[in-house]
Amino acid sequence: MSIEICIINPYATDKSNAKLKKCVSEVIDKNSTVYLNQNSIFEDYYSYYLETANVSKIVKEIESNNSSDAFIIACYEDIGIDVIRKITSRPVIGIGEAAFYTANIIANKFSIITNLSTSHEALKNNLIKYDLDNKCVSLKSIEVPILDMETMSKLNIKKLESEINRTIVEDNPEAIIITSPGILNLTKIFSDRFNIPIVEGVTAAATLLEALSKQDLKIKKITNPPNKNYGIPI
Repeated sequence: MSIEICIINPYATDKSNAKLKKCVSEVIDKNSTVYLNQNSIFEDYYSYYLETANVSKIVKEIESNNSSDAFIIACYEDIGIDVIRKITSRPVIGIGEAAFYTANIIANKFSIITNLSTSHEALKNNLIKYDLDNKCVSLKSIEVPILDMETMSKLNIKKLESEINRTIVEDNPEAIIITSPGILNLTKIFSDRFNIPIVEGVTAAATLLEALSKQDLKIKKITNPPNKNYGIPI
């Protein structure tokens, strides 16, 4: 079964889009396709307040898209997910929840390594909402902006490698989530090196969406208001 997956990348650049598309293309059906927005939706890089205040921009991207069968919101804070699911019956998933649920399936406890500590409040709130906060044993940061990870400098890779090692020694997780979208090859390398599953959110989201589409599972929409008389004659 072939589908078109649309990745909404709030901070789109040519490099980041290429990485996201490559990741998804490696795990979805060979006949499925990937579509990405070409322009950045938010101007201020990873300001959680501005992201939350401008959810309408992501909503417009969804509303104007009539061709895609499913959507990935490429933001680990899962900005706007609840709102978006009210306007479309097509499957929508954030890379944060996809990574969390995937880690929960394969591990009794997991750790999260973020790029920036400014995302921690949002991630903690989401873990509570998804009822997975008890499974997350640590939340740490390497303090490297995601766009800087596009260059994959030796210094950034070394920071990430050191943090993975420290997390394993200090927290003993059974899986690790790295909140750097599109680093599938690097997560495979570190997973083999440290002998631990490392989850990459974009590929986790893509595989979950394909599974939902193959089962023809859609978001239920309420087309008519419920009867509020509860069977009591007026």
